[in-house]
Amino acid sequence: MANIATAEIVAADASSNYDLEKHNTASTTQKHIPIEDDYEGKPTQEELDTLRRVPGSLPIIAYMICIIEFCERASYYGVQPLISNYVNRPLPQGGNGWGAPARGTQQTAGALGMGQSTSNAVTQSFSMLAYALPLVFGWLADAKTGRFKLICWGVIVFGIAHVLLIVAGAKNLLADGSSKAPFFIAVYILAFGAGMFKPNVSPLLLDQVTNTKPMIKVLKTGERVIEDPEATTERVMLWFYLMINIGGFMGVATAYSEKYIGWWLAFLIPLVLYLPLPLLLWFLRKRLILHPPGGSDLPNVFRVLGVCLRRGGIKKIGRHGFWELAKPSNIAAAGLEGTYKTQWSDQFVEDVRRTFQGTGIFCFFPIQYLNDNGLGSAANFLSTMLRTDGVPNDVISNFNSLSIIATAPVLNYGLYPALRRLGIHYGPIARITTGLALSTLGGVGYTLLNYYAYKLSPCGEYGSSDCTIGTGVANISIWYLAIPFAIGGISELFVNVPAYGIAYSRAPVNMRGLVSAINLFSTAVAYIIGLACSSVVTDPYLTWDFGGPAIAGGVLTIIFYITFRHIDKEETVFSQRETIEATPVEDSSSQVGEKPSPVYSEKK
Repeated sequence: MANIATAEIVAADASSNYDLEKHNTASTTQKHIPIEDDYEGKPTQEELDTLRRVPGSLPIIAYMICIIEFCERASYYGVQPLISNYVNRPLPQGGNGWGAPARGTQQTAGALGMGQSTSNAVTQSFSMLAYALPLVFGWLADAKTGRFKLICWGVIVFGIAHVLLIVAGAKNLLADGSSKAPFFIAVYILAFGAGMFKPNVSPLLLDQVTNTKPMIKVLKTGERVIEDPEATTERVMLWFYLMINIGGFMGVATAYSEKYIGWWLAFLIPLVLYLPLPLLLWFLRKRLILHPPGGSDLPNVFRVLGVCLRRGGIKKIGRHGFWELAKPSNIAAAGLEGTYKTQWSDQFVEDVRRTFQGTGIFCFFPIQYLNDNGLGSAANFLSTMLRTDGVPNDVISNFNSLSIIATAPVLNYGLYPALRRLGIHYGPIARITTGLALSTLGGVGYTLLNYYAYKLSPCGEYGSSDCTIGTGVANISIWYLAIPFAIGGISELFVNVPAYGIAYSRAPVNMRGLVSAINLFSTAVAYIIGLACSSVVTDPYLTWDFGGPAIAGGVLTIIFYITFRHIDKEETVFSQRETIEATPVEDSSSQVGEKPSPVYSEKK
C-alpha cells in the first residue's frame, strides 16, 4: 500500500509539473538542460536541440565489474531454477538415487516431494528475501560500510551457501530425507548473500563513469556531437544486463545435470562458477573509484518531507510547489529560518523530488515481473504438463536469458545508435512503456498455453498435479513455452536497464545504494504477491494465474505512460555532491584501496 500511495503522490506531482511546463515559452518537444554553473564543454541550448548524441567511452574497469556480475549471477541463477523441482517432486522411482529420473521417461528430477504449495512458498520466499534484503544492505553501504566492503562480505556468504548445497546433493542424505536441513539453510543463506551483493554492484559500476553532464565532443571525422550521460549509462548498463543474463543462462547446464546426472553435479557447477569472484575482487580492490560511506541522506529526506507536510498540509501533496516549501531559499523568503532549521540545499530538495518521482516509476515494475515470469511458480507447473521429449522441464525458462543475450547487442549497437542518428529521442519512459507492453504480450502467451494444456491433458485441469494417466502430459511440445519466456526477457531490456540509470541519476549521492535497493524491492513485491497467492498457484487455477496479471499489465501500461511521459522531455542530470559554498577537507576514514573522496563542510 505504501508503494501505491507513493505512486499516487508522484503521479499527481508529476502531472502538475507537466501542466506548468506547457506555459514555457520554449517548445515542449525539446529537452532542456537545467540552469547550473558553467563547465568546460557545456553545450548551448541550440546545440542540445540540434547536435547528435553519442555515448561516452567506458573504462576497462567497468567491463571487469560486469564480469564480476556474471560470476555472481551465474552462481545464483545456477541454483534458483532448481529449487522448485528439488522441493516439489519426490526422488524419482527407478532413478539413479542422485535425484535424476530413469532415462527415456517423462519424469522430472526431484528430491523432497513436498508438493506444489510448499515448493511455491520456498521459491517465492527465497527470491523475496534476495530482493527485499537489499533495502537493509543498500542503506548500510551508503551509511556505514561502503559498497565494496559489503560486496566482499556477500561473496563470502555466497561461498558458504554453495558448499552446503553440495552436501544437500549427497546420495545417502537424499535417500533418507535428511538433505532437507542443509538444503533449506543453504537456500536462505544464499538469499542473504545476494541481498548484500546486488544493491551495491550497479552503483559501483556507475561510479566508474565520471562524466555525468552533457559535453561537446569532436569526432575524428570532424563532426561535433554531444557526449550524453544518458546514452553512456544506457550503454554500460546494457553490457551489465547482458552479463547478468549470460550468467543466468548457466541454468541450462544445471538443469541438464539434475535431469541426467543428479543434484550433486547440478550444485557443483554454480560453486565452480563462483570461484573466480574472490580473485577478481582482490585484483580490483586498488583500481576502483570508491567513495567512502558518507552517512545516509535518508534522515534529511524525511526532514524535507516533514517540512513540506507541515507547511503545505496533506492537501498540498501532489500539487505544484509542494517540494518548494522545503527549499532553504523559500523558507528564508518566508522569514521562517527560526522555525525550520535546514541542513540541506535547494538542490538537495530537488534531488529528493526526483527520487520520489523515480520510486513512483518503480511501483509499476511488479506487474512486469509477474507477466515476465508468471505468478509464483505457475510457469514451472505449466512446464510439467507439456511433452518434454527428453528436455528438462526447467531448461525452457533459460530462453528468457537467451533472448536477452541475443537482443542486447542489437539494441546497444543497432537500434539505439540508429535512433540517435535520426534525431529520435527514445527516452527511458518510452523504453519502459515498450517493456511493459511486451511483458503483457508474454502474459497472454502463458495464458493461452495453459488453457490448451488443461484442455489436452489426460488429467484435465489437474494436469500439473503429478498426473499418472497415460503419458501424464498434454500433447504440446514444451518448446512452445520458450515463446513467452523470450518475449518476457526482451521486455526486461526495456524496463530494467533504464531503471538502473533512473535509480542512480535521481538519487542523492549518499542514497544511491538505497534507491537502487528500492528498484530491486519492486521485484520483491512481485514475489510477495506470489507468496501470498501460493494457495491458488495450483491446479485448477493456473490459467487465471496467468490471465489476471496479463489484464492488469495492459491497463497499467497505459496508466504508466500517461503519468510519466513528460520525463522524456527532461535532460538527464546526475545528482552531485554539494560543492557550492563548501570547503574540501581531508577524509581520514577512507577504506583501504579507495581513492580519497572529498567531504565538504559548509562555510560559516
